[in-house]
This record gives sequence, C-alpha cells and structure tokens, in this order.
Amino acid sequence: MVIPARVTKVHLAPTPPPSVQDVKASSVALTSALLTFTSNGANSVKIYYGTTTSFGGAITLSTSTSQTTYSQQLTGLLDGTKYYYKINTFDSDGTEYDGTVLDFTTLPRPRITNVRIQQVSNTAQSTILVSWTTNTEVSSIVTYYPQGDTASARDEVNVALTKGEHQIIVRGLLPQTDYILVVKGRDKIGNEATSDTQRLTTATDTRPPQISDLNVEGTAIPPTTSTAQATTAQLVVSWNTDEPATSQVEFGEGTGSDYSSKTQEDSNLTNNHLVIISGLSPSKVYHLRSISKDKAGNVGNSIDTVTITPKATDNALNLVITNLQAAFGFIGGLKQ
Repeated sequence: MVIPARVTKVHLAPTPPPSVQDVKASSVALTSALLTFTSNGANSVKIYYGTTTSFGGAITLSTSTSQTTYSQQLTGLLDGTKYYYKINTFDSDGTEYDGTVLDFTTLPRPRITNVRIQQVSNTAQSTILVSWTTNTEVSSIVTYYPQGDTASARDEVNVALTKGEHQIIVRGLLPQTDYILVVKGRDKIGNEATSDTQRLTTATDTRPPQISDLNVEGTAIPPTTSTAQATTAQLVVSWNTDEPATSQVEFGEGTGSDYSSKTQEDSNLTNNHLVIISGLSPSKVYHLRSISKDKAGNVGNSIDTVTITPKATDNALNLVITNLQAAFGFIGGLKQ
C-alpha cells in the first residue's frame, strides 16, 4: 500500500504596490516649478500635470525599485496659473498605479497699470505725484530725466514690497521742461515690471521763494586810531529760503515803507543767506527787509523789520587805556 506524500501549502505575503511619498512642489517661479518625491518599489513613474485635472502634460522617469528620492523640473508653464499634478507608479509588469492629485500656483508676472501723473501746486520747485497700480507685491521705482538728456536720469525708490496702489513724489524738477518718466518694480525674487514710457511737461514756476528765520544782529565799529574818526555800526542779516535763491537786503532810516538803499545782490543761489550792512550811524532806527530771487526770477520778500543800531564806542586805544585803568589803577598815578 502506497501512502501519499503530505503536501504543505506555502502562503506568500502579497507584494505591496509601488508607491511615492513626500511629494511636494518647491522653487515655484513664473514659468517653472521643481517637483520632489521619494519612490519605493517602482520600476518607473509618470508625472502628469496641467491646468485642469485632465492634465495634458506628462513626463516618464525610470526609477530604482529601492527607496530613492528624485527631483524633476517642470518648465514652460504659464505665470499666475494654478497647476494640477500627480505621480503614478509602474511595477515590473507595467501595471500603473494612480497617485494623489496635488496642485501649485505659479507666481504672477508683475504688471504695472494705470500710471497717473499729477502736478503738485504751491511747491518751491516743480513737483509731481506719480501713482500706479500693480497686481502683485513689488518695490516702487520711478526713473525720470529731461527729454534728450539720459545722462541726467535719476531714480526715486521705495524698496517696500506693495501690492495695489503705489505713490512716489518727485521733487526738484525744472520748470517748463519736457520729461521722460518710467515706472518700475521688482518682486521678491527679482522679476521686474516696467510701465510704458510716460511724457510730461512741468508747469511754469510762478511761486517766489518763501523766506523764514530772519535774524538781525547789530555791532558797533569803533575807530581804530585816536583821530576824530567817527564810530560806525553794521547790521548782520541772515535768513533761510525753501529753494535756492539770491541774497539782498533793502533798508532805510526810521520806519515806514520806503527803502532808500540796497546792498549789492549776491547772485549765488543758496538756501541759507547772510548779508552785512556796514557804514550805518550808531544808535539810529533802521527798517529793512530781505529779498531773494529764485532761478525762474520769482522774487520773495521778508516782512519789514525795525531795529536800532548799537551806540557808539570809544576808539580802540581809549578802550585799552580805560580797561587798564580799571584793572590796575596806575594810569592816573603816572600823570602826577
């Protein structure tokens, strides 16, 4: 009698399907993004991507069946657009396994729109307010120069990143001059937006310099010898203007609205002014006002100021003798 051999059944554990983990999109820019993932057990993977869940784009990569991390750059994307993607795996038999649908959004390309230029009135020099709108956070840059003079180009810059409304004030422009102006901005990774070229003509400068901080100080000028030379007085007049301008003072004895004399005009254009009026009579009332004229010829006057020149003093030799006598008391004894 033959006894049949016992058959032992071996139950093999099922092989897990290939998979990907730690999938993410990074370094997302205007037209590109970097996908990274870790593949485990797959002979290959296929990356599907597109602007809808129907995708449309695909990239196939051969992979190691051991756990390995991979990176793949997606290029040629549209800026400011939401993209969907998934990574499917394939086993050795070519069976495809679906991955999870994920998404990212490319950065929007910075754009500048609605540039407006407004003349600012009642300013010392021609001034404009430049306004514009951006679709994303960028810095604010205004480049400007007189037409035909690119060597004189200057920038007004605000490095703060702002989305929406931007404003910059541009000061110190030449009056009645044609200017070229361009608005720019850079986002956080350096993408630049540039507006169309703007052209403007600044207004005529009809505003006179504004005078402030007028100050008058008097000093007596004693004679320098023992002769009958008379003591004179001088006034030191100083003031400020809110734009570069000339320096001159008109004055007269007493009070009133008539000015019989003027100092010579200092034609240097400056914001800080100093004029000395010499040869005046001591202990007399004078009234004066400062005069400043800007580059465009607009004349500004201070209010009328009344002052009294210092009283007369002895000549220099007599002052020395008087001081020695007071200090030592020996001058009188020499005369005995």
